[in-house]
Amino acid sequence: MEKKSYTYGSKLAGMILHLFFTVILTIAVYLLASLISKNILQVTDIGTDDFFNSGYYTKCMEQKCSELTDYLHLLQKGNKRSAEDDKRYLQYTNEFKREDTNFCYWYKQNGVWYTNQPDSVEGQEFDTQTVLMEAKTMGDYLIYDMEKKEFGTDIRGMENYFFDSYNNQMYLPLENVVLVIGVDTDLTAKDDLYDAEMEYVRLHPWIKVSIVAALVSLMGWVLSLVYLTLATGHRDGEEGVHLNFVDRIKTEIVTAVFIAATSELIMLLSHVNNKTWNVSGLLVASGTVSLLIDVLFLIFYLSMVRRMKAEVMWENSLVCWFVKGMDKFFEKRTVTVSVLVVFAVHMIVCFVLAMGAFYYHRVICLVLLLIFSGMEAYLLLRSAVEHYQVYEGVEKITEGVLSNKIDTEGLHGEDKKLAEAINNIGSGLLHAVDDSTKNERMKADLITNVSHDIKTPLTSIINYVNLIKLEHIDNERVNGYIRILDAKSQRLKQLTEDLVETSRITSGNVKLDMQKIDLVELIYQTAGEFNEKFEAKELTIVTKLPKTEVMILADGRQLYRVIENLYNNVAKYALEKTRVYVDVHVLEEKVTFSIKNVSERSLALENSNAGDLTERFIRGDASRTTEGSGLGLSIAKSLTQLMGGIFFIGVDGDLFKASITFPMYRETIDTDE
Repeated sequence: MEKKSYTYGSKLAGMILHLFFTVILTIAVYLLASLISKNILQVTDIGTDDFFNSGYYTKCMEQKCSELTDYLHLLQKGNKRSAEDDKRYLQYTNEFKREDTNFCYWYKQNGVWYTNQPDSVEGQEFDTQTVLMEAKTMGDYLIYDMEKKEFGTDIRGMENYFFDSYNNQMYLPLENVVLVIGVDTDLTAKDDLYDAEMEYVRLHPWIKVSIVAALVSLMGWVLSLVYLTLATGHRDGEEGVHLNFVDRIKTEIVTAVFIAATSELIMLLSHVNNKTWNVSGLLVASGTVSLLIDVLFLIFYLSMVRRMKAEVMWENSLVCWFVKGMDKFFEKRTVTVSVLVVFAVHMIVCFVLAMGAFYYHRVICLVLLLIFSGMEAYLLLRSAVEHYQVYEGVEKITEGVLSNKIDTEGLHGEDKKLAEAINNIGSGLLHAVDDSTKNERMKADLITNVSHDIKTPLTSIINYVNLIKLEHIDNERVNGYIRILDAKSQRLKQLTEDLVETSRITSGNVKLDMQKIDLVELIYQTAGEFNEKFEAKELTIVTKLPKTEVMILADGRQLYRVIENLYNNVAKYALEKTRVYVDVHVLEEKVTFSIKNVSERSLALENSNAGDLTERFIRGDASRTTEGSGLGLSIAKSLTQLMGGIFFIGVDGDLFKASITFPMYRETIDTDE
């Protein structure tokens, strides 16, 4: 089955959608919770928009009746009210004595009437039926008449409030009481009922919106989390599971940080919920905190998923680290136990001597403690010096001085064993290098001898081919055979000469005549000799050379051969109808000649390492169907290094670049003092 591709953009979109759904879900839930806490959201209210038919209105009336009965109870207590009762009485007086109100009441107990009607006076006589008719004309009414045992109301749900056995907030007596309530349903007065109706009209439409938003965002939250779970750890065009820096932190540490941070944010979220916010402020605060919580959740959750996909959950845990450490401890217990024993002895001796010196005030214990500490300091210093001595020996061996030997006479214990082992390694490496040098010399001698043995019969073949070419042969097929023999023999001759030259260079049998040379003039001379070959492949030469002479110190003949090999390499392997860039650059007393071309064959596919091209018999054409021995660049590199230069080859896709670098030549003028 084809592997699903997850791009960076799709994963980023998934994370943004998940965060978006989290914020929307939190805001919707908090809005519903706020509506529930305000009694605006009830199951019976979802289908109605009428305030006076809503459960919210019923709750408001229940609250008003509860506060009214408490107020009337405090009113009748008179001077017997406590300080706390007086505070509540004053609050209720401000609420129920106001003239501009939509809530009107008439209350009678023991023949005395109380009311908040502006055109009535408390204590005057009222007729219950007259008062009831006035209350009904206002809109909604309620009568609680225990004299005639009558109860009636058109306010939904008030029967349950007055007569349920579990309702404990009513203080009304069960006899000799008449309570009539009237509510102006036109809400002409701007009191608390008017504010409740305005709040209901403003918030009630959000019930349906919040429910739909909560359901949709919950579904989107789950789907986006499923997508992120499948996509995390996978990169487009890469195999395996990609881990980031969070995934390399120990599992327990990431879990602990996530739990601690999330707990703090959840406490902050609950603290926000306990505050008396307006609805918009509550939603902004809850949405912001939920966004932070979800960011932490995604970081933690997706890291755990990637760990499980890569099967590193256990390997990257503190428990695993501890278990492996204990295994290593018991595997190397000869070393670890000895260190722990020495440390334990040190602690015990120091503790005993310190107790005797400072607690029991024994001078001899103080002296022994100082002597013991001095002995330990001496042993530690000696061990440090021996460690450094071994380190110096290892450093010299790594620098190539394989004959170096560490003096083991003044060493002790493990340091002495380590030094002896390093000396043995150095001796082994020295022998291996000697053997390798001998083998290389034997290979060079073999190449030289074989090349000379091949050269004699090859010369005869070339001579006889030349003699045959002088004969006037009319058979075209035979002439074709002669041309092939001539081309192959010449190629074999070139290979033989390259082998001999490589052998001479490798064995150091090349004599250099170092002179100051104008590199720019040499390049112009070499380029002129290759014009015909470059024109045959329609190559365009783009040169960037200094207009002044650039002097270096080199062997002119060998340097010409190096540059000739580079030009010849371009002529053989460059793609037709392309540009070849030749450049001489001077920087910080260094002169660099570089040549760049586009290869005819793919270098990126056939040579994984550009340095391979300078090895013997390596060519850009891995199939070896083109001419060339594969020794040209190797010879050029060896000659450059012999003359004190730096040879570099770079491959970028199919772009081939070769460069040689030499120190700039500066003449020194001696002056007589």
